[in-house]
Amino acid sequence: MHRYARNPHRPRRRGASLVLAITPALLLLAAPAHAHEFRAGVLLVDIDPDGALELRLELPPDAPRPRLELPVGCEIVRAAPTQRATCSPAALRGAVTVHDLSPELELVAHLRQPGQPARTQLLHHDAPSLPLTPNHTGLAGYLRLGVQHILGGPDHLLFVVGLALWVRGLGPLLATLTAFTAAHSLTLALAALSLVRLPQPPVEACIAVSLVLLARAIVRGDLSQRTPWRFAGACGLLHGLGFAGALADIGLPPDAVVGPLAAFNLGVELGQVVALMLVGLVAAALLRLAPRAPLRLLTAYLIGGLATTWTVLRLLALGNPV
Repeated sequence: MHRYARNPHRPRRRGASLVLAITPALLLLAAPAHAHEFRAGVLLVDIDPDGALELRLELPPDAPRPRLELPVGCEIVRAAPTQRATCSPAALRGAVTVHDLSPELELVAHLRQPGQPARTQLLHHDAPSLPLTPNHTGLAGYLRLGVQHILGGPDHLLFVVGLALWVRGLGPLLATLTAFTAAHSLTLALAALSLVRLPQPPVEACIAVSLVLLARAIVRGDLSQRTPWRFAGACGLLHGLGFAGALADIGLPPDAVVGPLAAFNLGVELGQVVALMLVGLVAAALLRLAPRAPLRLLTAYLIGGLATTWTVLRLLALGNPV
């Protein structure tokens, strides 16, 4: 009798031991991880009807300032606060090159010129040049930004992984993921179009809380398996506001919003698919080494531990804005 009376407590003790064992690793992982934080500079380049160039460089705080090189045939007539240069027609067929660009920093370059749609291109250490001729489309830049943003957002990726652990059955899982995607696409669009706007720090804290709730549901199974898409959709609305913070930082072309917004959102979804495929491969390999149930439980505790740490850090950051 005593042996069976103690059995219900054993899983709880095992779970507590897991939490204690992984807590130091969680603190190390969570401290530097700021999901949905997209640190990029912005380079605005305007070509006036008379052929003059105007350039404005906006950088994140404490970022090293790179040096701009104009095409041969351009003469600087004003250096600050906005750089202005007169250029020959041949020079306007060249490119603006960014030198001394830190590998950790990327620039979102917006090029505007008469008679041409606004163009956006991502500049980084290995590709620092912005051609002034309209031979590149800006949609590819926003597509790449979306992919990079989702792959750099651990809380969003962990939420998707958690949904895959929680929902049973391929059909309900696909419906749940679709609801999550549709919901965060909706709020991303509303926020990018300035129809909905919330402060970013509280949104990030609530996103972390949504992960805590999901981890708890995986461990205890206390959320309804009949309508998991409702929970995923509600959380997706919140995550979309987190994505909108990236677009708020880099901006959208004022005369062509729909295309870049759709490209960014498509990049987010492509990154999500790539991440799920990688997670599936890793899970398949791990299942050869460990039973499914303990592996699922350990993953849930890892998600919950990270999410709890993020929640505490983000709540503390609310009272100490940088």
